[in-house]
Amino acid sequence: MINFDDLDAIKKLDPKDSFGTTDKTIDQLDAAWKQVNSLQIPKFENIKSVIFCGMGASIYGALVIKSLLNRELSYPIEIISDYNLPDWANESTLVVLTSYSGTTEEVLSCADQALAKNTKILVLTHGGQLSEFAKKNNISSYIFDGALNPGDIPRLGSGYTILGLIGLLNKAGIITVEEHEITNAITRLRDKFADLKKQALIDHDKFVNKIPIILASEHLSGNAQILRNQFNETSKSFSGFFLIPDLNHHLMEGLQFPADHNLKFLILSTRNYSEKNTKRTELTIDVIRKNKHEIFEFKASGQTVYDDFMEVLIYGSFLTLYLGLRYDQDPSPNPWVDYFKKELTK
Repeated sequence: MINFDDLDAIKKLDPKDSFGTTDKTIDQLDAAWKQVNSLQIPKFENIKSVIFCGMGASIYGALVIKSLLNRELSYPIEIISDYNLPDWANESTLVVLTSYSGTTEEVLSCADQALAKNTKILVLTHGGQLSEFAKKNNISSYIFDGALNPGDIPRLGSGYTILGLIGLLNKAGIITVEEHEITNAITRLRDKFADLKKQALIDHDKFVNKIPIILASEHLSGNAQILRNQFNETSKSFSGFFLIPDLNHHLMEGLQFPADHNLKFLILSTRNYSEKNTKRTELTIDVIRKNKHEIFEFKASGQTVYDDFMEVLIYGSFLTLYLGLRYDQDPSPNPWVDYFKKELTK
């Protein structure tokens, strides 16, 4: 078992310095917000629907936007993590193409279809073929340098992909976010960063040899899926997620069997939930405990929903990183994902 005070042991297990990159997440958030706000992005008009296309960590921004701003959006939103756009996509549809690497084949397939359907298009990427596609077709884009993610690991570049996308859509007039809402949240996050990191170190022990099941609601729904992915990729651990209030209509009856289980529930809560979902969160904890399952609550302390999502992002990134190191795993590579992609090309 790794000693977290032994920096040499951590460096040996983590040669790409995932730990150091995770430490830079706030700087990524700050840099992405400033960079995208310096771009000249024209406002889109006559938009009636928005489609986000992305896979894995590259879709994190869309998940957060849908969770944070869903009730305020003027357009229906669709998130596509597949090869094809829906048939209804047309000239009044905005297709947002997100791929950290710029080489994701599903996103590139959607890019070609968006062009053929004459939809409006926005691009967020680090480079690759998607960057060339944007340049060739004169598409408004945020092509970031990724300097604060030196290992070039997409899930560790979430500052770019999340705040970069929020900023890009804000500049394009698709969403409305006041600059001070983000900058103030980043400032407050810096004050809490050390405590969030320390809490993650303490809490990771609760999930050793457990199956983490994440529960969340409202503006933290996107964080729940992100955290599930981080447990999968960074901790190399099986995990799942459910959302309140939907889980209250089915999961409550699915807690009884099998009796021999190894689940550990993690519920994301905050004072910023609505009154009804706050009550549902409390009752959900009660039902899970009455069914003799372990449940742990992480309560975000943010003044705003932006504070909350950033706090959970930092906490979850470190929680899953510590757990992966605890399992004596190099948290950076995804060998089975790489194997799958290699076999797929044959």
